[in-house]
Amino acid sequence: MGAVVSRLLPPPPSTLPEAALVEIFVRLPPHPEFLRRVSFASKEIREVVTSRPFLRWFRAKHGDAPPLVGFFRNQTPRFLPTGGRAGVRSDSDRAVAGDGAGALQQSDEAWLILGTRHGRVLLQSPDRLRLLVVDPMAGRRQYIDTPLWHRARYPSTAAVVCAPGDAGHGDCRSNPFRIVFVSYTHAFQTAISIYSSATSQWTRAEIGEEAPATPINTMRPSFLIGDILYWPAIFNSILGFNLETHELREIPVPVNMHGEDPYAPLNITVMAHTESSLRLVYIRWYRLRVWVSDLVTGVHVEWAPLLDLTLDSLPSLRILTNLEVSAMVDRPPVQTVGHDEDENVLYLWTNAGVFAFQIDTMQLNRVLDNCGGMPRMLYPYRSFFLPADGKKSGSDGGGHGVNNQTQHFWNSWYNIF
Repeated sequence: MGAVVSRLLPPPPSTLPEAALVEIFVRLPPHPEFLRRVSFASKEIREVVTSRPFLRWFRAKHGDAPPLVGFFRNQTPRFLPTGGRAGVRSDSDRAVAGDGAGALQQSDEAWLILGTRHGRVLLQSPDRLRLLVVDPMAGRRQYIDTPLWHRARYPSTAAVVCAPGDAGHGDCRSNPFRIVFVSYTHAFQTAISIYSSATSQWTRAEIGEEAPATPINTMRPSFLIGDILYWPAIFNSILGFNLETHELREIPVPVNMHGEDPYAPLNITVMAHTESSLRLVYIRWYRLRVWVSDLVTGVHVEWAPLLDLTLDSLPSLRILTNLEVSAMVDRPPVQTVGHDEDENVLYLWTNAGVFAFQIDTMQLNRVLDNCGGMPRMLYPYRSFFLPADGKKSGSDGGGHGVNNQTQHFWNSWYNIF
């Protein structure tokens, strides 16, 4: 009888041909938790789903766009995973968040998160004299001293970007990166330096004496469109820095950020409209306003109104206008708390949770049920599953190679069950 049953049952996955396993597993959802779980089934399956050819095909199958895993923030807890039940985290969520073995450690609690981009997280030390680049999914950490000419008493911020020549970002996290560091002197003179991980050297950008003196709002993250990094300024403008030509330009915005709306500096976001035009989004209470501006040879052309509507005029956004606001009389019921430059998405906080607002389609999706009150800023973290190959580089503050923390991370990753 047992022999008859065994002939009727399909063979276990580990005995299937490798080509069949690839065809099966490439159809899994892109969230890293799915591949992580199947990698525990057997040694053969783990070798399949962690091979570079499979991962490249897996990324291409899912549009080379990593899934949203969660959000980092400068509050406790530092990482908020998307999906799942409130207060319940998957093992990959814990690995990213750094529960003792992951990339974020207890010593990082006082460090300020400046931004996330293409699988990396950038932090600044409390004394403003060190930077930390973290790849949470791979468990890599690299400490970098700020430029020698920077003085800690001056405001500063930074952004991490890929190295020149990385056209796609599916695998760019394994390639060199750059850090664009911006600081100011007592006379609000802008100083910009660029760090290359390939050379471990800082280069001071020659931005010219006529560069705008308007200081960047160091509490807001940058936005990368093409080769230009944009930051909101503390006055009625945004600043754009060209990564190739090192030109720094000031672009006025059609919103008074110091008028009667005290939340205006927090609710203005610059986004891509087309390859040669910008889009400015401003949300005030339930009103959504959008302007567009062309860029001719890198020079800003005046803003033109594109949209002016109330959120309850869109069916997908009516949930926001049905919220109870009696407990929030001192702050707007809808607030911009983050953006995703790769997907042209705004993240909107409400007392019903955090919603992803796709500005192109006007679609709204809840990504967080509750984040313990309004966050100052959310930094989206996207990543595919990453295997351990024993060749990841890291730093414990000065050395190179795989440190004990990274090795512990991968030991925990593969031995949870």
